[in-house]
Amino acid sequence: MSFLTIPSQGSLFRAIKTNKSGDGEGRSKDDDEGNCNNDDDDEEEDDDTAVRLIPRCSPIPRRRGQSISDETAEYLRIHQALSGRKKLSFADTIGGDLVDVKEFVAFDSDDEEASAKWEAEEAKYRRLEQEPIYQVHTEFSAPSPDALLRAVRDHKVEVEQICPVSDEPLAISGVIRVLNVSFHKSVYIRSTFDGWATYYDYPAEYVVGSHDGTTDQFSFKLSFTPPYITHGSRIEFVVRYETSDGDFWANNSSMNYAVTLLLSYEDITAKTHSGVGAVSQIWEV
Repeated sequence: MSFLTIPSQGSLFRAIKTNKSGDGEGRSKDDDEGNCNNDDDDEEEDDDTAVRLIPRCSPIPRRRGQSISDETAEYLRIHQALSGRKKLSFADTIGGDLVDVKEFVAFDSDDEEASAKWEAEEAKYRRLEQEPIYQVHTEFSAPSPDALLRAVRDHKVEVEQICPVSDEPLAISGVIRVLNVSFHKSVYIRSTFDGWATYYDYPAEYVVGSHDGTTDQFSFKLSFTPPYITHGSRIEFVVRYETSDGDFWANNSSMNYAVTLLLSYEDITAKTHSGVGAVSQIWEV
């Protein structure tokens, strides 16, 4: 609630003197001048005059706050408006039952056929679920036994075969044939996924019982790993054969050995009521 503020008198009021006799006329100019020169006359005149305050301007109206009676009236008005709304009542208060049982009849054969047609139509526009299928393609042709033996004698090491791993779609395995030039020997696979910007050396394992008098076999396995599992990813590698007589290399006649990853998708559509689904393959290009 706000209150009316009364300003000071000096700012809003002006004081004037009037005669107590109430003749309604002011003093003459000459009388005023004489009074200024005579202080005793002023004191006597003050007894005969009265001071009256008149406002310099009209007071500024201020907004008054709501009174208690106004607030009470507003509260009663809102309460009456809310009480006029609908009220919730239960059936048992007017003699009815609280439970209403309704029965639904099962769809007949016509409705089932319509539902089957609707599902078949919806399946045409449903987004197909795609499962990736990986396949490695080896850019390598296995040499004949005679060609393999000549290459081993000339270069001391040669890749004998490369093939995919049956239970690992992203992996390949291979066999390397080396000439037995020393008892202590090691074979490493140097491979790259990014065109020889980086490379890694993996040791190959000796194949027990592979010694035939002049040659030995080593086996290896390489795998595609993220992020190199997209269509067209490529692994290039060469073979390094370490012996006490020196190091020897096999690089597919300076072409390097290469394996490319092919990615396809298997589309599985919604199964029909007969339980048969449509499956197709889409190869990325």
